[in-house]
Amino acid sequence: MADDLHAKLDAAKGRAWCNYAFYMGGSAVNADQLHTLEKIPGCAGIKVFMGSSFGDLLTDDDTVLRRILANGHRRMAVHAEDEARLRERKAIVEASQDVRDHTIWRDVESALKATQRIVNLAANTGRRLHLLHVSTAEEMRFLARHKRYVSVEVTPHHLTLCAPECYEQLGSLAQMNPPVREKRHQDALWEALRNGLVDVIGSDHAPHTLDEKAQPYPQSPSGMTGVQTLLPTMLNHVNSGHLTLQRLVDLTSAGPARIFGIAGKGRIALGYDADLTLVDLSAKRRIEHNWIASHSGWTPYDGMDVTGWPIHTVIHGQGVMIDEALVGKPMGQPLQFLEIPSKALSDV
Repeated sequence: MADDLHAKLDAAKGRAWCNYAFYMGGSAVNADQLHTLEKIPGCAGIKVFMGSSFGDLLTDDDTVLRRILANGHRRMAVHAEDEARLRERKAIVEASQDVRDHTIWRDVESALKATQRIVNLAANTGRRLHLLHVSTAEEMRFLARHKRYVSVEVTPHHLTLCAPECYEQLGSLAQMNPPVREKRHQDALWEALRNGLVDVIGSDHAPHTLDEKAQPYPQSPSGMTGVQTLLPTMLNHVNSGHLTLQRLVDLTSAGPARIFGIAGKGRIALGYDADLTLVDLSAKRRIEHNWIASHSGWTPYDGMDVTGWPIHTVIHGQGVMIDEALVGKPMGQPLQFLEIPSKALSDV
């Protein structure tokens, strides 16, 4: 378990242009060791999949979830979909083989039920949670009443793409978990972002290849590229008036540093690391497949015209991207995290 994390850290060394950390997956196998594993340098925290989504990581049993919650202090990240409901409803898409039914299979109830379960379990232990890629209006209404222990993430994909149009235009390239949903849900995510309920914009980057995504649905894997397009798509939303630049800075920089306790990050201030990106708010660009650096080589935003673009990036005071081009060598290092006294957990 610890060896797996060290292998990831070793793989990133000398290849990452920015600083990095990796989640440790929480499961029945390692539940009792997580309080130690989460302290390994370079560990971003513990992540739990309540619904089957990626590989063999799945923790859907309440007894195991209680053990995981009880064995650790750092904020725990959760992919919240109810596995029992997903299994019950999979026959829908096995029969139709239509990716437009992805939202019917992995429906609102599957997301809301899992979110309610994990929030209620965490409340009994005082463990802080980070709810990943929240996708429904119903979850946002519930989470608005349970913010003491819970931070909330949304993705550019859920804020930008909309069902059923995205499935009709992109097919399985628009397939992700939880699904891109109808406009009423997208509107609710934007409202939650504007009113402060949302803490973080996350990429949910999953670089499946075009060959993998071309498999017949539902055998096609869920997920899409997201790291490289996060800032351009969100800057375009800034220019469209959906949010302010100051709010975007909080969602992408100060917010993550605050809720995860990342040392030296999230501010341009004396004593902090000089990590920043300079953007041109008036730059007009077209996002295209051939711009994507990921080995997957595609993006759901291919052909999308945007206004606002990252021009320079500085890490630890050193320019690593100048005039949109990488310079020098990749010098990224593992992130460092602040220790939070256990007695203060309920107030953080």
